[in-house]
Amino acid sequence: MRVWWTTAYYELIKYSRMRSVLILLIGLPLLLILLLGSAFDTEIKPAKIAYFNEDQGELKASIDAFWNDEANQPHIKVLQAKSESEVKDWVREGQADFGVFIPAIFSKQVMEGDSAKWLTFSGRYEEKNIAADAFVDRYMSNVNMKLAAMKTLGTAEDSGAGAENGNSAAEAESPIIIRNLGMGDSQFFGETSAIQYYSAAYLIMFLLYGGMSAAIALLNQKESGTLHRLYAIPHSFRAIVFGIIVGAVMLAALQAVVIVAFTTYVYDVDWGRQFGAIALICLLTTAAGAALAISIASIARTRKTTQTLFTIIVFSMTFLSGGMMTGIERMVSGANKLTINHWANESLRAIMSGTADSEVWHGIGILGLIAIALTIIAIVRLPKVVKQHA
Repeated sequence: MRVWWTTAYYELIKYSRMRSVLILLIGLPLLLILLLGSAFDTEIKPAKIAYFNEDQGELKASIDAFWNDEANQPHIKVLQAKSESEVKDWVREGQADFGVFIPAIFSKQVMEGDSAKWLTFSGRYEEKNIAADAFVDRYMSNVNMKLAAMKTLGTAEDSGAGAENGNSAAEAESPIIIRNLGMGDSQFFGETSAIQYYSAAYLIMFLLYGGMSAAIALLNQKESGTLHRLYAIPHSFRAIVFGIIVGAVMLAALQAVVIVAFTTYVYDVDWGRQFGAIALICLLTTAAGAALAISIASIARTRKTTQTLFTIIVFSMTFLSGGMMTGIERMVSGANKLTINHWANESLRAIMSGTADSEVWHGIGILGLIAIALTIIAIVRLPKVVKQHA
C-alpha cells in the first residue's frame, strides 16, 4: 500500500513540474471550449433597454406594468433612467443597448384618440436594436390598432379602455418569438447550449489523453532502464507499476476538477447537480483511456509510436462522436456508438439537460462495461509494456 501510494505521489509531483503537459491537458481544452462555444452560440442575450416614463397620466400604471412583466425578462433587461438625457447618455456610452423615452403627453394623446408614439434611441449593435424595436413596435401596434378601431366604431372615451385592453393583450403575448437554428426538427446541440456541448466533448477528449500519460510514463521508464532497476529492489514490482498508473489517474482527476470548476465559474456552464455521476464518468473515461493506451503500447513498444497511434484513435473517436462537427453521428451509421466518447458525452449531456436518471445511468453502464473490457485487455498485455524481454 505504501509503495504504490508513494510512487503515485511522486508521479503527480513530476507531472506538476511539466508546464508543457499542464498547458496541453488543462489550458488547451479550456481554450477550445471558449472558442467553439462562443463561435456556435446561438442563444440571444437580453437587450439592455434604458427606460424613462415621463407620462403621469391614466396609462402610466399599465405602461409600467408592461415593462416590469416577468414574461419579458428573457428578452429584455430594463434599466430605469431618471430623465430623457440620461437615457441618451446610457445608449451613447454603451451602458444600454437601446433607449426608450415616453413623453408626458402620451396618455393625453391616447385618450383624445390621436396617434401616439414613444421616442426610441438605437444603440451600437444592430441585432439588439432589432430585438428592442420588435418589443416596442409590438406594444405600439396594439395601442394604435385599438385606437383606430375605437375611432371608427366607438367614442373617444372608449379609446382609453381600448388602449388598456391593448396593453393587456401585449402583456399576455410574448413580444418576441425565439427560434433556434437546427437540423430538421432538432437543434444543433440537442437540449444543451453550444458551450455545454463542447465542454463535455473536450473534457472527455482530454481525459483520454490524460489516461495516455500512464502508458507514456511506463514506456519512458522502460526505455531509460528505470523499470529494470526497480524490478530488482525488494518491493512489489506490481505495486510500483500500479503506482505509476495511479499517478496518471490522479493527474486526470486534477484535470477534470479544474476544467469543470473553471467552466462553471468563468464560462457559466451549467453541469447539472449530479456531481457524483460526473465524477464517475470522468473516472471511467480516464480508466478506459489508460487501458487503451497500455494496450496500444504493448503492440507499438515505443513511446513515439504509441503517442501517434493513440492520438489518431482518440481524434477519430472524438470526430465520430460529434465532438468536432455536430450531426456527424447521423452520417456514420451508428459507428459513433462504438466509441468511448459517445457514451461519456451522452451521459454528461443528459445530466446537463436534466434528463431522466435512467438515460444517464444507461450511458454510464455501457461506459463502465467498455472500461472493464479494456482494463482486462490492458492487464493481460501489461507485461509487454513493463518488462524488457516479455
